[in-house]
Amino acid sequence: MQEKIYDNSAELLRSLKFCVIDLETTGGNPDSEKIIEIGMVKIENRKLTEERSFLINPEKEIPDFVQKLTGIKKADVEHAPKIHEVIDEIIEFIGDAILVAHNTSFDIPFLNGVLKKLQRPTLENKVICTNIMTKYMIPDIMSSNLNYMSSIFGISHSQAHRAIEDARATGMLLLKYMDIFESKNIRKINQLYYPRNKFELDRAIIESHEGMEKVFEILEKIEKPAVLSVKGENGVILTILPLKSPKHEIKSLETYMTEFRWSQIHIRLCGPFIEGLFFLNSNFVKIPEKYRKKTIEYLKAKHQLVPAPNLLDDHDFVITPHLINGQFIVYSFLNFSPYSQLIFKFPSHKKKLHQFLSSQVLRFETQQKSKKKAFIQNDIRDIFLSLFHEALTKDPGTYLTLKTQDIKDDRKHYLDRIEKLSVDEADRYEFPKKHL
Repeated sequence: MQEKIYDNSAELLRSLKFCVIDLETTGGNPDSEKIIEIGMVKIENRKLTEERSFLINPEKEIPDFVQKLTGIKKADVEHAPKIHEVIDEIIEFIGDAILVAHNTSFDIPFLNGVLKKLQRPTLENKVICTNIMTKYMIPDIMSSNLNYMSSIFGISHSQAHRAIEDARATGMLLLKYMDIFESKNIRKINQLYYPRNKFELDRAIIESHEGMEKVFEILEKIEKPAVLSVKGENGVILTILPLKSPKHEIKSLETYMTEFRWSQIHIRLCGPFIEGLFFLNSNFVKIPEKYRKKTIEYLKAKHQLVPAPNLLDDHDFVITPHLINGQFIVYSFLNFSPYSQLIFKFPSHKKKLHQFLSSQVLRFETQQKSKKKAFIQNDIRDIFLSLFHEALTKDPGTYLTLKTQDIKDDRKHYLDRIEKLSVDEADRYEFPKKHL
């Protein structure tokens, strides 16, 4: 049976009923552990409409680490109902709604395990995981836990690891995503379960039948750096342009785009402008030769290119905020290639970052005999170095440069400098609150 295609996304999303669920338990194994709290929130017509919360007597000791995590003590549950006494009310509340959790691989199997032990039918509702949904929609995100997602979307989440608070925050996150799905014109229910290749928040795909007006409409709203890629028949890349301030390049692009018969245009937010340069360098060889020349001509005409032949000698590492708040990119100039960079989350990845930098230094000194390697496409080498140098000099507060000696001398000192950068440049790109 062919899936129904709705006339518009608002109609589709209004038609869906959800029940968001969160469990707190004595442990992870449903065969031996028990539920101590369950929180449930209903979403109908794209609103939180009703909620229910139960403390459950697990009839066993609550481990110390669970008490510390949840704040739920023995005294809180010793007079609470046992699970079999409230299971009918729980199942009735869920009804035939789509089940939602921020980690469905835990909550739903655990609840079904309880139902099996009670010799009750297991739940057959459709299931959506907002954690998986997040990873589809924000592919580069390094942490998608509910606390972090609540923080970056401005969702109130005052008591993490309490069931009703977690269920409520998950419901609010789902509503945020539903707003995004409407703006991206979701029209099939299946797209809600697998929001990939079309609904990523850092990119927009414009088909030729939508016209250049649609492209310019999107660019008009973007003030921070982005990359524009033009594709022809069979997905052939015709040009790639890193854009410093897309809304201010529309007039130049109006003339330039008349040279292409395109099938798709991809616009992708890239955080720092130099990330767009890396993307160009990585994919330049995929552009047919005659279009490479057009790309080079556009970049030379658009930018005042000042030679920067010593750029790679002057810096060993460059660190700058990533598109996603709280994440950073480190570029290694010791072995300079599309793969000599690392995205890390600060401060939680301090150890990982230091290990990466130290390994780069060790490789440079032992295997490379202290000789730098630079893999930059020859045709765009001068453009790449010039624009990279300009980014470093015109916006120095955004970039932190390090030498190998910084890594070897004093780990705390350079980590303190990164911490200062993380404070000074917090939420620089306002992503994913602002997205495509």
